[in-house]
Amino acid sequence: MTQVDFSRLPQPVLGGHPEWVELYHKAWRLAAAHIRTGKGGGAYMDAAWDPQGNRQWVWDTCFMSLFCRYAPDQYPGVQSLDNFYGLQRDDGYISMAYELDTGTDPWPGRINPPLFAWVEWEYYLSTGDGSRFERVVGHIERLMDWIDANRRTAPHRRLAGADTDASDRGESAEKFQLYYFTDCGSSGMDDSPRTPRDPEAGKFYDWIDLSSQMALSFRMLGRMHDVLGDSEQSSHWEKRAAELGDLINAELWCERTRFYHDRTLPRNFVACKTAAAFWPMLAGISPHERADALVEHLLNEREFNRPTPVPTLSADDPNYSAEGVYWCGGVWAPTNYMITRGLMTAGRPDVAHQIAMKYLGVLARTFADYQPQTLWENYSPEQDRPGLTAYEGKVVRGDFVGWTGLGPIAMLIENVIGIDIDVPGRRVNWDIRLTEEHGVRGLSPGRGGRGDFLAKSRTSPDTPAEIELSCDSDMTVHITREGASRTIELTGGKTVSVTV
Repeated sequence: MTQVDFSRLPQPVLGGHPEWVELYHKAWRLAAAHIRTGKGGGAYMDAAWDPQGNRQWVWDTCFMSLFCRYAPDQYPGVQSLDNFYGLQRDDGYISMAYELDTGTDPWPGRINPPLFAWVEWEYYLSTGDGSRFERVVGHIERLMDWIDANRRTAPHRRLAGADTDASDRGESAEKFQLYYFTDCGSSGMDDSPRTPRDPEAGKFYDWIDLSSQMALSFRMLGRMHDVLGDSEQSSHWEKRAAELGDLINAELWCERTRFYHDRTLPRNFVACKTAAAFWPMLAGISPHERADALVEHLLNEREFNRPTPVPTLSADDPNYSAEGVYWCGGVWAPTNYMITRGLMTAGRPDVAHQIAMKYLGVLARTFADYQPQTLWENYSPEQDRPGLTAYEGKVVRGDFVGWTGLGPIAMLIENVIGIDIDVPGRRVNWDIRLTEEHGVRGLSPGRGGRGDFLAKSRTSPDTPAEIELSCDSDMTVHITREGASRTIELTGGKTVSVTV
């Protein structure tokens, strides 16, 4: 374990929820216990699966990096991605997991959600450090090429009423292709009822999550090339993102359910409603009215608005598990973070705040009342307790930070306290919803600088908020609260008191 100076971490202030502050520090301590040093001397984050082994997964590592970016000088989050870039094959393939001690691939030919571009971009927004882009863009683009060549569904065509030839399976002349995982294990949603758990099953489906993750990756690559000054490549990837987004919306949206679904080839929607359907919001491809419909599903108590939000399988599904059996209703940090970040992208931060408040409440009560006191791999959607494993029905892994640190750290800062940082833009957005004293001391808007963002307690959400701000560097702070907003030009080294 690498030594961590916990006094240098951002310090949340929550006058009415000291238990959330306690959980925040617990998450950082657990994460510190999962810092490893590789053979070459570089530090990286361990996925918290097996303390005796060294098997690391792509999507676990990507999500861990997203809370580590709040302490980038001490927690090697984004640097952990270099392990996978270094093991990438010449043809662009990156496996879903590797045994890092040997460099071997336990499941040849299988990929995890390709989230590298998104994570690299979020790291850049939080730190202002774009120095990695020139080196990593090539790795990510080669992976995109491999997925294009190896994980696109067989060419098939839209159904047309004039098609009557049974040998043609009722297909029209317009061909198209989306993307597939080989099975639910590769998607990360191991025991989900989306497809049979068979390595050959997945290729007969269009997958809403991988298709959306590719659109997300294309869009982030476009932004990275823009920072690098390559407008031609930026336009290329942005165009690909828009075209794929149009195709996803044309083919994987069901008007009857008002929801995104996987689809069996060539035309049948998979009936189960899963958390995978919310990826289009994060990818920025869900039109306004469809984002509204997704929010309705999230707020529906018969579906995803359970005592612990957000179950990964809708509660009205016959396979739903109230005990939180893995991906048949278990509540997971990566999908919760994807959903709340997607809601922010789609302009629904109030819903993200509501989900985060309920979710952190469950994590804190489970920490207080369930033994041992720790963070868990996933949680029950109905009770304050950990979820269960997929096939044995045992309590899931504890001390799991791992990606469960996303809730007590990233979601606490972004969705509960409401602070979102854009260091390259020299901007902090703060949506104030809490009425208790709250904020963050020592938040780092870029390497080498720190800032304090504090709001005093008030009597109601529509009461003006008294705010104190300071930062080591110049920063524009845009503050919104119910019924009011204000933009403050903060001068480095000065403290400003304002009322909004």
